[in-house]
Amino acid sequence: MVEILVLTRGHGFGHAARDLRVIQALRRRPGITVRVMAEGSALDYYRMRGEPCTPLPDEGFGEVAAKAVWKALATVPRPDLVVSDEVMWALPYARKIWKRPCVVLLCALWAEYGLPEADRFFDAADEVMVLDFPQNRRPAYGTTAPLSFLGPVVRTFTTERGAARAGLGIGERDEVAVLSLGGMNTRPESRRMAAAAIGAWRAYAEPGARLLVLADRQTEPDPVHDGDDTHGGTVVWAGVTPEPETYYRAADIVLNDAMGSTVCDLAWNRVATVALLDEPSASRFPRTFLGRVRHLTAAGLIEMAPVHEGRLTVWQAIERARSGSARTHGRVLDAFGWSTGESVARRLLDLLEAGGGKRLDGPRDRSGKARPVG
Repeated sequence: MVEILVLTRGHGFGHAARDLRVIQALRRRPGITVRVMAEGSALDYYRMRGEPCTPLPDEGFGEVAAKAVWKALATVPRPDLVVSDEVMWALPYARKIWKRPCVVLLCALWAEYGLPEADRFFDAADEVMVLDFPQNRRPAYGTTAPLSFLGPVVRTFTTERGAARAGLGIGERDEVAVLSLGGMNTRPESRRMAAAAIGAWRAYAEPGARLLVLADRQTEPDPVHDGDDTHGGTVVWAGVTPEPETYYRAADIVLNDAMGSTVCDLAWNRVATVALLDEPSASRFPRTFLGRVRHLTAAGLIEMAPVHEGRLTVWQAIERARSGSARTHGRVLDAFGWSTGESVARRLLDLLEAGGGKRLDGPRDRSGKARPVG
């Protein structure tokens, strides 16, 4: 029996969502046991889906945080492979204490924040897998670890539109949009996105059209009194759901945080999507995040709306997304690098079978590129 330990960062739901896909693929192999540890919102995500999970302390980058993570790791059996999704202090523990191979999953390296020298932290990793498009790769990074850009971990939505609508009590001819703000939907930037999206819907959508908001009610923005904004569509607070894909498949249009990973799932599944860009907060993210959104927008797979420009800008993006045609062409999706839970799991097991040592020739090209749906 081979035991793999997966550790998940709790920054929203995106890390846990992609890790669960990998975990499920690993468990489909006979002889593989997967133990999961997670912090914060990732722990909430797993619990909503019935995934057994050991809590981790909320992580930081100082000595106190390192000791807290190491103390938690000391309570579980030594695994055969450690997979750390941005739980940074797991890497030195795996290598120095457990003396086990460790693969690090990242959204971006420190070089994307302008700190390439900080990438030396990852030198001890047996591989660093960046789950972003290869188009975002720089010519060089500051780590000597084997480095691969596998692409976002996407999953094909299996529920058909009719079944999704029936399950949610939505008529086939009803006009319905979904606003999805992820696992940190009470942030100031989430409130700004909600204000712009809700304002646009109430001002410009047809009467009777519904905007379903997948967020806590406290995200609701303060009323805006800059004209009649009550004659348009209605807003329904649906709350946080463990099955957002059902809502995405049922919707005519989905509005989503541009800096989150859900926009990749929506583009992959050819859902008409508006990526809501909050520029003040976007500057705090790795520069590749905005690059990813721009790549998808340029290909016509999504539309982008800077929310500081107001509700009319958001509504115009909604109209463009409704009429978009590029998302119906598989060759457009083929221009990007994508991964799946299955392809990442296969790569992890290849490394484990190879003994966990660093590859002298760099990582092999075995990403198992996903194929377009349809």
